[in-house]
Parts: sequence; structure tokens; C-alpha cells
Amino acid sequence: MAEAMRVGIIGGGWPGKAHARGYQASGGFKLMAVADLIPSRRREMIDEFKIPREYATWEELVADKELDAVSVCLPTHLHAAATIAALRAGKHVVCERPPTLSGAEAKRIETAATKAKKIVLYGMQRRFGGAEMATKQAIIKGYAGKVYHARTVWTRTRAVPIGTGWFTDREKAGGGALMDLGSVMLDLGWHLLGEPKPVSVYAVTQKRLPGLVRDGVKFDVEEAAMALVRFDGGLTLEMTVSWALNQSPAQNGVVCRVHGDEGAVEVYTSRGAVMHRGFGQKGESKETPLKLPRMSGHAAMMRHFRECVLGKAAPTLGAAQGVTLMRMLEAMYRSAESGKSVTM
Repeated sequence: MAEAMRVGIIGGGWPGKAHARGYQASGGFKLMAVADLIPSRRREMIDEFKIPREYATWEELVADKELDAVSVCLPTHLHAAATIAALRAGKHVVCERPPTLSGAEAKRIETAATKAKKIVLYGMQRRFGGAEMATKQAIIKGYAGKVYHARTVWTRTRAVPIGTGWFTDREKAGGGALMDLGSVMLDLGWHLLGEPKPVSVYAVTQKRLPGLVRDGVKFDVEEAAMALVRFDGGLTLEMTVSWALNQSPAQNGVVCRVHGDEGAVEVYTSRGAVMHRGFGQKGESKETPLKLPRMSGHAAMMRHFRECVLGKAAPTLGAAQGVTLMRMLEAMYRSAESGKSVTM
């Protein structure tokens, strides 16, 4: 496919706009259509990105036979239906995160992708951040030795997403902070560890703080979660996420640390990702900032998507990996409900 890939974007909110900018920045794509129930959001996309076609529903866009691929940027409960329909219509798909509501839905997407012989790439953007990509390359090159533990954190003191109200509705979102932020940080740690096979999960979810949303907004999900995952070979990942947590506002933000038998990487610092090696008896180390890639973010993600479609790469988080990720999240919720570790 030497010519530009013709793309339609389902959902005109900020994720859809981010995907559109990524397609434009990466090159090799032509934005052809946008679908959104809200006319003003379609108009914003059309005006900003010069998109020639608009549809009210995702079903109409998926039926457009001239499109090669679509971006699914909808609330989570619509991901499976829209993605499977697009695959059956012969289109490649970039689907926003979290992948689905459940492992069963993710498995149905995998089955549809295999049958259609089309690419599914889940939009875990942190895999394509500059610091994160630099860290992954350093690990691949063996600079940290054999990595065996990761710690990921994304905590907000007070920042519950409301939007149109679906984020805090379990039926539409699948969960709260664990599904939203946790899917991202679980995926990042798993990715940096080399995607080992999960063995067991222990997790706790919390819903303790009152007054986080206005009256009338459904809020039947957790505001915070903590988890420990054990992988094959003794590898481990610990994770903490929150939409709301009583903590110093200075603790707002993300942490990712990866530990190996020869070194460690602090992914998020004021200097970018920093490698620590040559540890002394008192814990002192040599610090080396890692070189950032020339392209990162959504542009890098869409470039990777095009390479996958062209057969030059395999999706970094494709349909099969999406099943494993969702099953880990499901296991976390089962653990939190039972109070016990869950074997996978």
C-alpha cells in the first residue's frame, strides 16, 4: 500500500482529535471521514483537519467502502461492537484504551481480526512516549541486565473524569480508576518487563471519599486501586492508581521504575528517562539520561500502525495481547472482591 491509507475517525472528542493529529504528523494517511452524534464536534473535526465526509453514527462510517482503516474513539462499552463491525467490513482498526469491558469481548475482537486478516492496534499511547520508548530500547539492549520488577503509579489527588457521565458508570466503563488509569500503567509495566505470562494477581480497590462528583452523576466504581502481579519466571509488577486520593498535590502524576540485575531506569524525571548503573556498596550509581527518539506520541503510534498494515511490524499491543491485558484487569477486580490472590 504505497498510496495514502484512507482513514475514518469514530468519535470527535479529544481522543479522536489526538488520533487525527497523529495520522497527519506521521504521514502516509488521508483523513476521509468522521462520525459523531454531536454535529458541532463533527464540524470542529472537519474544520481543523479538512475531513471531507461526516456521519452521525459509527455504523454509517464503518459502511463506507472507501475507507481502509478506522480509529475507534468511543466510550469503552462501544469498543467491541464498533471494532468487530469494522473488521468484518474489511478495515484495519486502532481502538482507544482500555481495549474492552472484558476479556471475553477482547477475545471476540481477536477472533474477528484473525478471520478478517486485519490489524487491530490498541491505543496505549504511553508505549509511544519518548521517555518510554527510550527506556524500552535501553532494556532491549541489556543496559539494565535482566529486568525483574517494575513499579508504576498514576495518582491524582482530585481529578475524577466526568465527561458525559460514562466514565463513572460501571456498565459503560467496566470500572473506575483501575480500568481507566490502571489499564495504562499495567500495560506500560508489562510492556517494559517484556510481556511475561501472568501467573497471579492480588489487588485492592477503594471507594472511600465522598463528594467527588456532582449530584445526579452515577458513580458506582472505584476511585483508587493497588495491585501486585506475579509473572512467569518470578517477575513482578506493583501498581497504584487513583482518580482521588488524600495526598500531597505534589504527588499528582506518574511514576515508572524498572529494576534489573545490572541497573534500573527511572522513566519520568525532569531530564527524561534516566538509567542507573554501576551501583556501589552504599547505593550510589552512575546516572545516564537516555536519548529520546525523533518521533513520539500519537505520530509514532500511527507510524507503527502503518508499518503493521504493510507487514513490516507486528502490533505492539494487538488483538491477542489485548486479551491478556483485559484478563489481568478482570483478575484484579476478582481479587479485590474476594480479598484473595487470583491465579491466572
